[in-house]
Amino acid sequence: MPAAFANAMQWLARNRQVLLFALLVATTALGPVLAALPSGRVLLNVCLGLTLLATTISPMEERARGRGFIIFVMLAIALGLAPLRQPLGVTGPLTMVVWSVIAFIAAARALRYSVSSRRIDLRHLLAALNAYLLVGVFLGALWVVMEELSPGSLLQGGQPIPDMSLPDGIYFSFVTLATLGYGDITPVTPIARGLAVFEAVFGQLYLAVMVARLVSLRIAEETRDAQ
Repeated sequence: MPAAFANAMQWLARNRQVLLFALLVATTALGPVLAALPSGRVLLNVCLGLTLLATTISPMEERARGRGFIIFVMLAIALGLAPLRQPLGVTGPLTMVVWSVIAFIAAARALRYSVSSRRIDLRHLLAALNAYLLVGVFLGALWVVMEELSPGSLLQGGQPIPDMSLPDGIYFSFVTLATLGYGDITPVTPIARGLAVFEAVFGQLYLAVMVARLVSLRIAEETRDAQ
């Protein structure tokens, strides 16, 4: 059993970026579907918890150095999903903020990993995509927190949003991150507008820098192969 567990952990460590990418895509794609279910909010929060858990998967040598971070993430997930003051699986604003901070740390780690190689491969490419998706998903959680703590920060059709759901927050986050600007949800308070500007600028700069990085790596690789 210990050998099988060790092999399973090694497999997960090698494919951690693939697993994280699958969870992030599933979270964004299934969000609207889960929102229509009676227990959809609980299931979506469980998906977010699993996504955070996937960010802690790393090779054995890195896991030893980051043990404190792993323990912190597991405690945050457990507290967020435990039925303390709210029903099972329903997270409060403070938990969402903590989860978002963890996601940003994980995004920075994924970004650092993606630029650590001189060659382009699937794992490093997925790491770059995961950093982008992590920011989009968990900034969506922060939009929900903002609307809950300061109602009227966002308007939909010119009217306050009575009960902004997490799928709504993720939707608005990616619309802002990609600068689509549909206009169906609008930030109106100074803090909300400031966060929207930050997210839009970050999204454009990230894509520009990452594309430039990938192109430069590809050119360098072709140059090395030609020599």
